[in-house]
Amino acid sequence: MIPKGLSHYQSVQKSVSELHNRHFLEKIIDKAALYDIAFLQNRALMEMIIELPEQNVDEATMKRMQKLLSWLYQTQEEAKLS
Repeated sequence: MIPKGLSHYQSVQKSVSELHNRHFLEKIIDKAALYDIAFLQNRALMEMIIELPEQNVDEATMKRMQKLLSWLYQTQEEAKLS
């Protein structure tokens, strides 16, 4: 018997979405390795970020994220120098 209905559609959509997220995650990690950005190579961190629910992010939150990522990058660079 072929499963039908909304529950089947939702399960298929979820698996397609997870596949897309996994592909996107691999691309980020590959680019991070290419440019030697250690915190973006952290698979657990990136999986957590990818799994966050999609939502509209206001400009203030984006600025805070930009500041945080800049700080992480700068800290990584300073650690390489010491």
